Amino acid sequence: MSKTVEQRLEDEQKFHNEIFETAKRTKEVGRFYAINNAIHKVYEGYIFDNPKGKVYLEYGCGMAKGGRSVRLAKQGATVHGIDISDYAIEFLSKEAEEENLDIDYQVMNAEEMSFNDNYFDVIYGTGILHHLDLDKSFSNIAQKLKSSGTAIFIEPLGHNPLINGFRNKTPDIRTDDEHPLLMPDFKLAKKYFGNVDIQYFYLTTLGVPLVFKKKQPKFLINFCNGLDKVIFTLLPFMKKHAWQVVVKFSQPI
Repeated sequence: MSKTVEQRLEDEQKFHNEIFETAKRTKEVGRFYAINNAIHKVYEGYIFDNPKGKVYLEYGCGMAKGGRSVRLAKQGATVHGIDISDYAIEFLSKEAEEENLDIDYQVMNAEEMSFNDNYFDVIYGTGILHHLDLDKSFSNIAQKLKSSGTAIFIEPLGHNPLINGFRNKTPDIRTDDEHPLLMPDFKLAKKYFGNVDIQYFYLTTLGVPLVFKKKQPKFLINFCNGLDKVIFTLLPFMKKHAWQVVVKFSQPI
């Protein structure tokens, strides 16, 4: 029996409140996210491109202290943040107050945002889309973006059988409704955006945290990142087996 929308949202809120309160996910898979510098460098290059005077939305803001919303606000941007977790929103609202920053944080359903249409210059998020009904969220993001606006996300892919095997063995750090993105999902996005640009990251690099569980050698991470670029260039059919992507949506329809 499929869940109602209300049940799904309630389950997501409960799960993320627990994750944020206990940092359970970081404890169990933190070593894999330690190799993520390359993708975040590209991601932040888009986000922090002349932020002064622009209107931003962090879509699924979580609760990272001193995070991107704080940095953007300090650089002169108008910043909003939404999350399903009331625990996270309370934490970030207190931080903004302590920093004397005017950041609007709200508990909100990302599939049905209450902001005005054509409002945001940039919408960005990390690991949020694969928790959502993509048709609803793509449509809503396109509505809320200005015609010149851009949406940028880091998301996991769901094609690699080895990565999926690991996911199946760690169900307690995931929700039942998670669905790492597949190639047809990007085709769906083209229904709402004139331009969908995808950059792929991490294939051989994933072997580094498997071998070095505590401190991964930086030179080896860099070497594997370079090797992955070569593989994705020479063997483009391997791109879908990457762990993560930076996807940039623009020209909202």
